[in-house]
Amino acid sequence: MGIQLSSFAFGAPRLARRALSFLVASVTLSALGACGDNNSLLSPATTENVIRTYSVYAMSGTSPALPAAYRFTTESLERPQILSNGAVNFDMAFDLTANNRVSLVPVRVVVPLPPAGAPSLGLRTSDASFSALERAPTTGFRPDTSLVVGVGETVLVQVQGGGCFLGDPLYAKLVVDSIIVAERRIVVRSLTNRNCGYRALTEGLPRN
Repeated sequence: MGIQLSSFAFGAPRLARRALSFLVASVTLSALGACGDNNSLLSPATTENVIRTYSVYAMSGTSPALPAAYRFTTESLERPQILSNGAVNFDMAFDLTANNRVSLVPVRVVVPLPPAGAPSLGLRTSDASFSALERAPTTGFRPDTSLVVGVGETVLVQVQGGGCFLGDPLYAKLVVDSIIVAERRIVVRSLTNRNCGYRALTEGLPRN
């Protein structure tokens, strides 16, 4: 029995088109899942989100014994410095402007030629209050650029190079609650989601 060339010629392209349509649909659904709350590509969250309130001092005009920076990856207060092993010990420093507003200064601005491993920090403000802000966006961050804010302004933080195995960022939020000008002291509230790639900014173990 011979092959009917007319049937093969028209049937094969039709099958190919069906296969291609199925492939495109599958890729589209996968992409939509990745852009949503599907955590299939993320490791299970292990660290709870906690709101922390602390005092930090202006980097300029204060004693070198006082903390003037924050490390989001460990949620610790630091005095900015380059350690003996060549690494930096902070992600963002604090300072006061001439009119007593708070300057948030990423590590790569403080140290223009940062040591290997210094994270890239993106900052942006939010119109939402600190309490109402429940999820970090993925866009709008200005990498390695200082940001000046006043009391009550909510700030979002994106930390690239925070030690995540697949390069996923960490996200955080903070707000300046008060400024004690005479002491050059700044009272801050912050919450850091230390689970790689997770964007939830509410207390407890995040699910997305």
